[in-house]
Amino acid sequence: MRTEGPRPRKAGSPFPHDARGDRKTALLAFTPAFLTVAASAYVPMEASLVLPLLGLVIMTVFFGLVVLWWQAETERQTLAIQLAGLEQEERIPAAPLVLRPPVLADSPVTVLRELALSVSLQEASAETSPMLPERVQAARFPEPSLLPSMRNPSAEEVSRMRLVTQAFEADQIELHLQPVVSLPHGKIRFYEALARLRLADGTLLGPAEFLPLLEASGRASDFDRRVLIRSMAIARHLVARGSEAIVGVNLTAHSIAEPGFLWSLAGLLDTSPDLLGKIVLEMPQHSWRHLDADHRAALAMLRERGVPFSLDRATDLRFDPKALADLGIRFMKLPADLMIEAAEQADGRYAGPELDVRDFASALRRQGIRLIAERVEEEDTVPMLCDLGVPLAQGFVFAGPRPVKPEIAGEQTAPQPFGLEDAPTLLRRAG
Repeated sequence: MRTEGPRPRKAGSPFPHDARGDRKTALLAFTPAFLTVAASAYVPMEASLVLPLLGLVIMTVFFGLVVLWWQAETERQTLAIQLAGLEQEERIPAAPLVLRPPVLADSPVTVLRELALSVSLQEASAETSPMLPERVQAARFPEPSLLPSMRNPSAEEVSRMRLVTQAFEADQIELHLQPVVSLPHGKIRFYEALARLRLADGTLLGPAEFLPLLEASGRASDFDRRVLIRSMAIARHLVARGSEAIVGVNLTAHSIAEPGFLWSLAGLLDTSPDLLGKIVLEMPQHSWRHLDADHRAALAMLRERGVPFSLDRATDLRFDPKALADLGIRFMKLPADLMIEAAEQADGRYAGPELDVRDFASALRRQGIRLIAERVEEEDTVPMLCDLGVPLAQGFVFAGPRPVKPEIAGEQTAPQPFGLEDAPTLLRRAG
């Protein structure tokens, strides 16, 4: 891009012209001749020196003419090169804007792939021009082939996206409760609220099937607020029945990352001060590890109101009990298979300098955090967890998620679910 304006041009001439520069060059070129003529007028000389002096004057004049010609030729060649470059830039066609038909995004990855492919098409169109300067060709965007392959959604996928959107707008969210029990007695300590989405055709979708679509459309925070409101209704029902069980509510990573979302939860919880302490906000391990100053301030405000937190969806066993306690975490969920795998090692460590897995429960308990083994699917796992001192556990070996009556959770419709008082007890005594 040219940053300087064009130099002034002489009328009728395509080249710029500097009159002051020309006068200076001529004066310097003919200075020897002027000095020779002036010297001959004031210095007496013999007749034999007249011809040599005349020859010297002629040589100095010729030298001046050569200097003028060389200067003009150099300037002409320079201007010709500049003009050629200017005309070349003017002839460079702008890379055409490649417009692609809108594609319904089913996830943020799809949006990223779409943007990368559009950039690739624009680059391909620009490279067809042989006049493209090097500085333009040197600019390169990430190779789209490094990203997952781009494809248009099938008719079935588009239909599913439409059904999910319609069900969410119709508020067809159902809550199922899965108990968290104490070990080894199997007494229910609290429930985790698990959301489901009921489509118009009666299909019930789990979070893995509909959450990516809601997140891609920017509705994750609205979804989490609805689930929280329903969970508060369930907690109020448990309090009315005299139950001491609390309710855990999962928050999505997309909602937590949204500015102001955590602050908005205080307003919801303040509407029911009698439920403070009865609702546990569960956040993924990844979110706890990437808190910024605003997140920490919002969590501190919620903690001061008496809201307990839980670390959920852990992918490894690396943690600092004291740092987690300082954040207000009162429950920590760890996958049962990860803990048992670490316990089977010679030193009982998951990887690196972490705590021995046999010390997890006691280290967390000293900081006021209760360890929960989640995804307990086999009976043989229960005695191992008891040997590790795990106080709480959750999984299908104890009980699966059970739907809640719509009038309890504030849902609009739900086909024949049963309430907590109607749920068959599927809890087994462990240990």
